[in-house]
Order: sequence, then C-alpha cells, then structure tokens
Amino acid sequence: MKVSFDIMPIWRKFFLYSVIILSLWLFSYLILKIGLLQGLLLSISPLVVYLLFRLLERPWLAFLVVVTINYFIMGATRYIPNIPAGIVIDGLLLLTFFFTLFRSRDETVDWTGMRNPLTLLSGIWMIYCILLVFNPETTTADWAAGVRGLAVYIFIFPLLTATLLNRFKYLKLFLVFWSVLTLLAVLKALIQKYMGFDTAEKYWLYVTGGSTTHIISSGIRYFSFFTDAASFGCGIGMSMVIFSLAAFYTRSKLLRFYFIVIAMLAGYGMMISGTRAAIAVPFVGYAFFILLSKQWKIIIPGIILIAFVFMFFKYTYIGQENAEIRRMRSAFHVTQDASFQARQVNQTRMRTFMKKHPFGIGVGKAKRAEPGDYMYQLPTDTSIVYIWVETGVLGLISFLSIFLVTFVRGVYDVWFKIQDRQLRGLTSALLAGVAGMLACSYGNETLQQFPNGPIIYICMAFIFMGRRFDQAIRDGEKT
Repeated sequence: MKVSFDIMPIWRKFFLYSVIILSLWLFSYLILKIGLLQGLLLSISPLVVYLLFRLLERPWLAFLVVVTINYFIMGATRYIPNIPAGIVIDGLLLLTFFFTLFRSRDETVDWTGMRNPLTLLSGIWMIYCILLVFNPETTTADWAAGVRGLAVYIFIFPLLTATLLNRFKYLKLFLVFWSVLTLLAVLKALIQKYMGFDTAEKYWLYVTGGSTTHIISSGIRYFSFFTDAASFGCGIGMSMVIFSLAAFYTRSKLLRFYFIVIAMLAGYGMMISGTRAAIAVPFVGYAFFILLSKQWKIIIPGIILIAFVFMFFKYTYIGQENAEIRRMRSAFHVTQDASFQARQVNQTRMRTFMKKHPFGIGVGKAKRAEPGDYMYQLPTDTSIVYIWVETGVLGLISFLSIFLVTFVRGVYDVWFKIQDRQLRGLTSALLAGVAGMLACSYGNETLQQFPNGPIIYICMAFIFMGRRFDQAIRDGEKT
C-alpha cells in the first residue's frame, strides 16, 4: 500500500500554528540576547523549515518561487552587494529539482512533458558549451562562471517548466503571476521617476559608475530593480507585447481589462527606460503576430498601424520636446548614433581574430578579459555578439537553431494543430514576445541576464507544450 506524503489537514494546521508560536517566542527571546536583525533572522528559521516541507509537497510552487527570486535578484544585489546572484539561483534550481525527484517517487510528477525538441536542442547546446571547457583560450574558473548563464539555464528552465507546469491551467496561472511581477517592476520605476532614487540606488549610480549610462544629457534612464535600464526596457517591452495580445484571448472580462492595464503600464515603463533597442520588441513582436494571424482583418489594419508609428518616429519631430519620445526616435536614426558607430568599429576588430576561432575564444572569457587578451577593452554589448565571440560561429548557429525550431514549431501549431481559440491566441502572444526579444538581443545583452533570460526560456517551453494542452482540452480533461 502506497503511503501519501501529504500530511493530514488537522496535523498540518497544528504544525503550522506550532511553528508560528515557536517563531514568535524565539523572536521575543533572541532580540533581547543578540539584537533585532539577528533575532528576526534566527526566529523565522522554524517557519522556513515549514515552508520547505510545503514546497516539497508542491514542486511547481517551488519553481514559481525561483521565478520570483529570479525577477528580484539583481535588484537585491544593490542592497546586499556581496550576494552571489547566480549561485543563489543555482541553489534554488537544485533544490527544486530535488523536490521534483522526491515527489516522483509516488508517481505524482509527469516527466513525459520534457520529451520535446526544445529539451533536445538546448541539451545539445549545453553539452557543446560544456565541451568548450577544453578551449585553451579560457580558464576553468572563467568557464564555470560563464557557462551557467550561457547554456545551463536555457536547458534547466524549460525542462522544469515542461515537467512541473505541464497543464494549460499553469500557463494561465503563470501569465497572471508574471503580470504581478511586471506591475511591481513598473511601480518601482515610477517611484524612481516621481519620488527619486533610494540610498542604495544612489550609491550604484554615483559611486559604482551607473550614472555614466543612466543620467545622461537626454535625461534619466530608469531601471527599476533590473540590472540596468537596457535590461528593464527590453524585458518590460516583452511584457507589453504578450499581455496586450493575451488580453484579446482571455475569456474573463476583468482579467482582460487587467492585462490591458498591465500592457499600458509596461509600455510606459519601456519608454522611461530610455532604451532605444527596446523599440524592436513591440515592432517585431506585433509584426510577427500580425503575420501569424492569417486574417486580413488583422493584417491590413496592423500593417497600416505599424507603418504609421514608423513614419511618426522616422520622418516627423512631433513630441520631440518629450525626452522619452526623443530617445525612442533616435532608434530610427541609429546609424547617426555614436554608440552604434562604436559598436560597429568594435565588431570589425572582433572579426579579425574570430576568423581563426570557429569555436570562439572560450566561455566566460569575453567578460573577464585581461590585458593582452583578444577582448580586452572590447565590450560585446549584445547577446548575439557575446555568443559569437565566446562559442564561435558554430556555437552561434547552434544557439540560433533553438529559436528557429521554436518559431517553426510554434507557427505550425498555431496554423494547423491547435484548435482551441484561447490557447492558440496565448501561444501566438508568446511567440510574438520571444521574437521581439530575439530581435532586441542584437542591440542589447538580454538573453543571458536575470530576469529576462529565464522568462524567455519558460515562454519557449510553453510554446512547445501547445499541442499537449490542446489535446487535453479536446479530451475534456481538467486543464
């Protein structure tokens, strides 16, 4: 007879109340002995243990905790400077994986969802990057520091998504969950704009040098709790695209209105980030969705609207007195931009030595170059260039093939396989967002940063699960 791991409800409540009482008693006792902060940290340890047991019962919830911390971790480094962001995420992913393996003992975890082309291709990409540890141009330490963001996360996040969030209801839950994170990100940027920066943010700006790229002649670039304004602008632009499109396919009128509000706020957040490359996200994303729709009533008005917006920015000076509009407009005259010209010069210099390095100069080396190295004082600036330099042209082709297969599979499913209208629309929205971010990655490093990279990889996993969700809907299963 198989014994369920779940604790009986009455004992669960008794355990919870006991933990709360113990924590309160410890807090009262410890603040008198060792101080307020230390007492608080130690007193909540019983509650942390209880929460770990609860997450052990529900690995999918543990995974959402990882997604949440992924969203805030880079902002937390401004307040806790020595926190190792990557190691924290690695530890949480490992813990979630352990929870998943533990729950699979009683057959409550379905591993079949991981059998898809995304897992296969990202696994091949990860193995390729692991083998690059033998590249003599890099060191083991540099490789270990760079391989996680470059190859491990694009394999682990989709795998856990396909295993733990493998029902349609989890896709809808994830969108709501992500919308809340988006709202918090925009609210933080609004606080920065209208109430000013806090002490930690001022330190990051004026002491560590962030002001050189965020307080410039054209105005202040707001960054919320992201790595920088570029990461914030591109990531929040993806939110705008996905939630604005998802609103049209959401059956609940209240949720539809909520998604529209989130999309509008995200659009404003993208504007105040001052990130010119971010404009590629809505342009490419909406254009991709328009073509994906195969409906003339969407294609014709959509093309007209995109052309109108393009002409507004490219050929007029309307709203030029507004700093946000002025910065966005400069993206349509990029060849006149000094930073763009500098990137072109840098990439020309890179081509001279990359011809002799088909496997790249080594994982982790581009960001840790020293005097005498190929990349010394040559910033990669963009995700595509970064991957090309570290893994070579073979690596770049391998990496881009993951996205190519995602688009081909997603488009095919939307056009020919998925019958449920809501699921087809949400899948189209995810495809549009990922397409926009891939286009944006040529102008900024967006794919290997928290939180954008993991969010993109999760969206890609949901795209590959579209057929599975649709079949479950047709079979009448509770999705």
